[in-house]
Amino acid sequence: MKGESCEDDTILVEGCIKKDLVAWAELIKKYSNLITISIETRLKNYGFSLPIHDIQDIRQNVLASIWDENKLEGVKNRKNITYWLAIVSGNAAIEYVRKSRKADPAKPISLFERLDERRLIELMPSAQLNPTDELIRNELSNKLDETIERLPVNEKLSLKLNLMHDKQYSEIAEILNMPIGSVASYVKRAKERLRRALREFR
Repeated sequence: MKGESCEDDTILVEGCIKKDLVAWAELIKKYSNLITISIETRLKNYGFSLPIHDIQDIRQNVLASIWDENKLEGVKNRKNITYWLAIVSGNAAIEYVRKSRKADPAKPISLFERLDERRLIELMPSAQLNPTDELIRNELSNKLDETIERLPVNEKLSLKLNLMHDKQYSEIAEILNMPIGSVASYVKRAKERLRRALREFR
């Protein structure tokens, strides 16, 4: 293994696919830092910050899934797996957060409370609404959050990144690793679903 080029991971990948423990140990040594950085970067892009032990758990989950499910078999470019590992690690980070939020419903993030008046009006069926009454405000907040949580995953993530984190479509496309046109469609559909759900507040 020592004689292989640092620029070519082919032999290393093939060794890991064959469950060669020496190759696996070398892959971990070579790419652990990359995996950690990819996890932290994706979380930062989403506006999340996790303690170091959670980051380490995600990294272990990534490595375990690669080994247990032999995911390297599906890698087309085996000469350099840096990009592939970064994508897999970033996706694992978001999935970890998603599962954590689902398991801890006591800490919901209210989209209503995070939006300024301009963005709230953007979601309303009528721009005439001024939800100053506390009862209306609470009902609207609950309805908005409830509808958001029922959105398909890609629509929900795209909408939250756009509205809560003020991300442009190009930035969202990069974060979610999807075409910018898909992001635009997801956000448009999500907003239309919200407008339909909020018609009673006209």
